[in-house]
Amino acid sequence: MSADQQAMLPEVRNMANGRGAGDGAHQAAGRLAGALRSMAVISRVDGAALMLAAEPSGLRAVGGSTREGLTLQYAQQLVQAGPALDAVSAGHPVAVDDLDGHPDRPGYARLALTAAPVRAVLAVPVHVGGEVVGALNFYQCTPCPWTSRQIALGEHLAETTADLLVRLAARPAAGDGAHGLP
Repeated sequence: MSADQQAMLPEVRNMANGRGAGDGAHQAAGRLAGALRSMAVISRVDGAALMLAAEPSGLRAVGGSTREGLTLQYAQQLVQAGPALDAVSAGHPVAVDDLDGHPDRPGYARLALTAAPVRAVLAVPVHVGGEVVGALNFYQCTPCPWTSRQIALGEHLAETTADLLVRLAARPAAGDGAHGLP
C-alpha cells in the first residue's frame, strides 16, 4: 500500500459516489473509458468494465469498454448479485465460466438474462490504500474457462486501475493538465 493511495482513498470514494468536479469528472471518465478499452485488448476479451463501491448503495457502474460491459455492470447493480459483488466481498478474483450455469447462485441466472449477451465474467477486486474499492470485470459473450494466466493478468490490470483511479482523483478540479496524466 502506497502513501499516495492511502491519502487519495477519500477522493476515490468520492468518484465512486459520483461526486466529481464538472469538466474534470468528464475528462476522468474519458480517460477511464480509454483505459478499459485498452485493458480489453491486452486481455484478449470482449470487454472490460469497472464498478466502484458507492455508499450506501453498494457497487456502482462507472465505466465499460462496450455497451455490453455497461449492461453487465448495470445488471449487477440492479440484481445486487454477480461476480463483481462476490469479488469485492471475498477480496479475491471470481471467475465465472458461464453465468447461466450456476444453479447454486440464484442471482446469476437472473444476471445471465439481464446482462445478455455476456456469458463469462472474471471479476477482480481493485484495492486502493489497503481497501477494496471496486471490481474490474473482464467478460466474454460466449462461455469460456478462465485460465490462471488470465486471472494473473486481471490482477495486474486491477493494480493498474487502482493507480489510475488515484491519479484521476488527484487531478485538480479545474482539469489543469500540468498535474494530470501524460
